[in-house]
Amino acid sequence: MPFFSIIIPLYNKEHFVSKTLEGVLNQSFTDYEVIVVNDGSTDQSVAKVEQVNDKRITILHQQNQGVSAARNKGIETANAKFICFLDADDVWQPNHLQSFYE
Repeated sequence: MPFFSIIIPLYNKEHFVSKTLEGVLNQSFTDYEVIVVNDGSTDQSVAKVEQVNDKRITILHQQNQGVSAARNKGIETANAKFICFLDADDVWQPNHLQSFYE
């Protein structure tokens, strides 16, 4: 079981989501899973996520219901005791999860 579940709601962020995932995958603390909840994106956002090859990333799909519903779907799927939310157009510093852990 991972220590953190990182939930990323995704809706039409094709120009940002690759950088967001890069920031997650470059964390100094590596015991986590990433749950990307595609909230009915109509652009190439999902294709950008699918290009990232990391077994810790899971993509869920739902019709557009808004960010809260996407987060809730991610929570339902999460395997970790601790949950982190990250918007698909934000980037974490490399020590973000390590700081949370400490």
